[in-house]
Amino acid sequence: MTKVEAKNRIEKLKELIEKYRYAYHVLDKSLVSDAVNDSLKHELQDLENKFPEFLTLDSPTQRVGGEPLKKFQRVTHSQPMLSLTDAFSFEELEDWETRNKKILDEKFDYFAELKMDGLAVSLIYENGVLVRGATRGDGKIGEEVTQNLKTIEAIPLRLPVANLKSQISNLKIIEIRGEVYMPIKVFESLNAQYRKQNLPLLANPRNAAAGSIRQLNPKISASRKLDFIAWDLLPHFVNGVEMVKTHQESHETLKDLGFKTLPQNRYCKNLNEVEKVKIEVEKSREKLPYQIDGIVAVINDNLTREKLGVVGKAPRGMIAYKFAPEEATTTVQDIIVQVGRTGTLTPVAILKPVIVAGSTVSRATLHNEDEIRKKDIRIGDTIVVHKAGDVIPEVAKVIKELRTGKEKEFKFPKKCPQCGGKVVREKGKAAYRCLNKNCFTVKLRALRHFVSRGAFDITGLGPKILNKFMEIGLVKDAADLFELKKGDIEPLERFAEKSAQNIIDSIQAHKEIELPRFIYALGIPNVGEETAYDMADAMNFKFQISNFKSISNALKNKKPEDWQEIQDIGPIVAKSIFDYFQDKHNLDFINRLLNFGVKIKFVHIRDKKFVGLTFVFTGGLKTLSRDEAKKIVRDLGGEISESVSDQTSYVVSGNEPGEKYEKAQKLGVKIISEEEFLKIRKD
Repeated sequence: MTKVEAKNRIEKLKELIEKYRYAYHVLDKSLVSDAVNDSLKHELQDLENKFPEFLTLDSPTQRVGGEPLKKFQRVTHSQPMLSLTDAFSFEELEDWETRNKKILDEKFDYFAELKMDGLAVSLIYENGVLVRGATRGDGKIGEEVTQNLKTIEAIPLRLPVANLKSQISNLKIIEIRGEVYMPIKVFESLNAQYRKQNLPLLANPRNAAAGSIRQLNPKISASRKLDFIAWDLLPHFVNGVEMVKTHQESHETLKDLGFKTLPQNRYCKNLNEVEKVKIEVEKSREKLPYQIDGIVAVINDNLTREKLGVVGKAPRGMIAYKFAPEEATTTVQDIIVQVGRTGTLTPVAILKPVIVAGSTVSRATLHNEDEIRKKDIRIGDTIVVHKAGDVIPEVAKVIKELRTGKEKEFKFPKKCPQCGGKVVREKGKAAYRCLNKNCFTVKLRALRHFVSRGAFDITGLGPKILNKFMEIGLVKDAADLFELKKGDIEPLERFAEKSAQNIIDSIQAHKEIELPRFIYALGIPNVGEETAYDMADAMNFKFQISNFKSISNALKNKKPEDWQEIQDIGPIVAKSIFDYFQDKHNLDFINRLLNFGVKIKFVHIRDKKFVGLTFVFTGGLKTLSRDEAKKIVRDLGGEISESVSDQTSYVVSGNEPGEKYEKAQKLGVKIISEEEFLKIRKD
């Protein structure tokens, strides 16, 4: 066979194998037997071995190959792979729509699709060829698992982009997002095999899929017979031009590109039709060959979803409408009370261990006294337990018909179970709180929070060491840490001179701290890291506080409504902040920290050139990290936003900018380069 003949034969074989793959995975039709398909692949492999110059990345023979990886490389997603807000009832779905209509007074239509219970991944195609596949990771950074994803037959190695009658055909790079899952039959078959071999069983199809993709050896991934469903196509916009107008169109295009889509997915003109899809799917759920945990309701118009933006880590224009969580029955063996770092007492049911949604549950939160009374939960009861949001174990209801009369009612303690201090129920709230400011457990949890990574980040002070320090009275609160000397620690068991000195050095090295981290370290109820940053911005610019020595007067006089003026701070959080700074004990604690040498880095505005300006960054910068660029803006009094709106002053564009760039063009927001940004900083 000549080279020309071999090349032609190879191309024909690849086309034919792809035709059979498309028919099997997309059209659900088997045009030939597995034996015939395997025979064609074998011939292709032989020809590529003889004529390696004709071997390409998109060849079906490249689905499994290569040596096992030593580790996965980290990958930054072009756009964050966001998580979804959950809804468990039609009322919650309506509330979601109402919230969106307050932002955009428009009539919404929807696209409903099955919410696959698998592993979300991103596929990057360049000139139609698959060049990279990555896991979702933390939403911003995932792991590259290209070789493992190539083993999945349902994922095309080459896309027929040129055949599309849309703007997508003109793009060099497109991204497909979807779900890798393990079919239920494959899961059951593997477990049967593992059972015979006395190997550990797979917990559930979702975990099995995730574990298979994260195998360093792609041959192991291939043996798991995974499948793939695509659910989005990016980019939606390029230079202000719509690539795909609606989510429905994205699904239609995905099918044209050779991806499997689901017949249950469909357009819905309103939420009532979304509800019908959910009811229909839930009825047939047990018959499906894969696991799902609900449907996803998506506002169909891509531009409308873009305008709605993101709240927290979830897009406003999409919501996961979940089925009732998987449930199981068990018995309540005891009810105990845990004490949190703010003194709140939380009742917890100790359960006879039971498997729920693939994991063993032995405890369930009971929230508060009102919840226990409402559900009439007693020690000894048989109860139904489920995972709220498929995550946190929770008692759904009591099966009262199984009571024997020996069950015991739970009474909330009048004294703290940890310190014996007085316990009171807060006015207007369901929570009980320990009033003893010297409660060991409260102070220990507060101490752990203070040294944690998001706060002072003092390494070497683990839970056991902190517990020891408090037990012997070496420290009473976090401020005491900064007064410790090596001689205080050396006499303690297992603390040699060197380890004692290392702890002291670590504490002293962390005396200087940025304002947001300091605020977070204080442990103000309801104040997390993001809120701490918002508060820091307000102290710097809105309240004009330049050092914490003025905090007693400056913040003590701030009313809840003053805090509520800050973006993203509502009435509950504002009241928590107000109460914290009204407490003399808290103000004394802050002053002690300062007296012991803690230095807080405040932003000192050299000039106010960026005050009143909002910046958005997109793409990779050449000379600055994203954090460095944001710091420049904050140092000059400006604000940072993660989304573009008509209120944005500048969009700073780096290498390979994302949709923020396109949206800025549409809205007429000024776009500047990194060089221009640095220039206006100096001017």
